[in-house]
Amino acid sequence: MQEVLAGLVELSGAQRAGLELYGEGETAQREWALFHGCSELEREEIRALTSRGIVASAIAAGRTVHTAHALLDARFSGSASVKSQRLEAVLCVPLTGRLPGVLYLEGKRGAGPFEEGLVALVESVARFLGAAAERALLRRGGDRDDPTRTFRERLQLEGIIGRSPALARVFGQLAVAAPLDVTVMIGGASGTGKTQLAQALHLNSKRRLGPFVELNCAAVPEGLFESEFFGAFPGAFPGARRTMGKVEAAEGGTLFLDEIAEIPLASQAKLLQLLQSRQYFPLASPKPFKANIRLVAASNADLEQLVRERRFREDLFYRLNVLTVRMPSLSERREDIVPLVDGLVERLSEENGLPCLRPSPACYAACETAEWPGNVRQLRHRLEAALIRASAEAAVALEPRHLFEGVEPQGAMPVSFHEATRRFQRDLLRRELEVSDWSVTEVARRLDLTRQHIYNLMKAFGLSRDS
Repeated sequence: MQEVLAGLVELSGAQRAGLELYGEGETAQREWALFHGCSELEREEIRALTSRGIVASAIAAGRTVHTAHALLDARFSGSASVKSQRLEAVLCVPLTGRLPGVLYLEGKRGAGPFEEGLVALVESVARFLGAAAERALLRRGGDRDDPTRTFRERLQLEGIIGRSPALARVFGQLAVAAPLDVTVMIGGASGTGKTQLAQALHLNSKRRLGPFVELNCAAVPEGLFESEFFGAFPGAFPGARRTMGKVEAAEGGTLFLDEIAEIPLASQAKLLQLLQSRQYFPLASPKPFKANIRLVAASNADLEQLVRERRFREDLFYRLNVLTVRMPSLSERREDIVPLVDGLVERLSEENGLPCLRPSPACYAACETAEWPGNVRQLRHRLEAALIRASAEAAVALEPRHLFEGVEPQGAMPVSFHEATRRFQRDLLRRELEVSDWSVTEVARRLDLTRQHIYNLMKAFGLSRDS
């Protein structure tokens, strides 16, 4: 990043440049900074702009500030730091990412404003530097600001990647539920990692030495569910042999029922009996079997709605819903996308015997700004395909073209990364406005942006209640 700043200074003929990140919600709290062409005193002079000048204006508005002569600009001429430095051309571009930050260029005296082409280039560079700077801060800070650290120190959570506040809340619920022997219901959208969470519940329970048995209820034909679940004895049906069901296989451990909403109604009654009496009858068995298992269930369906529609037994719903843990979607923990990409690339490379290619900064940025309706599962599949494509062409790094190859319909014009990002922001903002009945205050809270930034985005994208 130091070389990038040096390159921008040389290309633009600027006098000096800076790159800074600030704490969430407080632009006065600097978390990380990098400068080029500045003495220590000059760095402090730039920092003086933070609280009441150009930097604060760029962050608050969420858009580029370019002034040909700051000393003569009515917006900044009153600033003591602008007066003392007699600033002329200044270009200040807000960084994209979770943390507020800026890329700052200061022109030489008498050189005039920066050219429009250079402004566009600096804006493009800033999109990538925001994510890169956040990663640098994350690595430098280690676990200092990791809200999941305390849980990882006392729980086995190696299979779940991330350090976001949303994931930390899940770990807090898991820490409460794991030691208990009660039934746990895991909610969340498809592909969020509910199976990994169920495994973590098992590994941190007193049944950790017992088996962990998984059954995807949606994959079992209705007529075979009972034999698959409870097992069978000879005589249960023509050609039947003694078979062990999932309940018996999980004896002394944990039975995980994924997609539990897909269990047939007739079998739901028998599952309820198992939960109430801890006994079950394999098909054609003359006597009941005792079950020493812990049940963990998961579903991405709205079970309460299914109960109202009489497609799921109400008594079974309440029996299952003792403790509930919800796995957040990837859109709720975007801070985890970069570590997820790193972890998945390493794992997929090993599984497929492929070289472990590092994603380029552009690839990281593309992953962070893309929508992932299929969550971690979709990200994993896309990265696996990208690794194969990149290896086939002997590439030295993963690029966006490897990740999103073939996504656009045939005949469509190629969309630049800038335009794809713009469309994503526009669609996200429109959805949030519609969900909140066009309450700018509510949208600002949900997206963690200032109200003025929301108004600026609405104007830029031409969004209004009547549009």
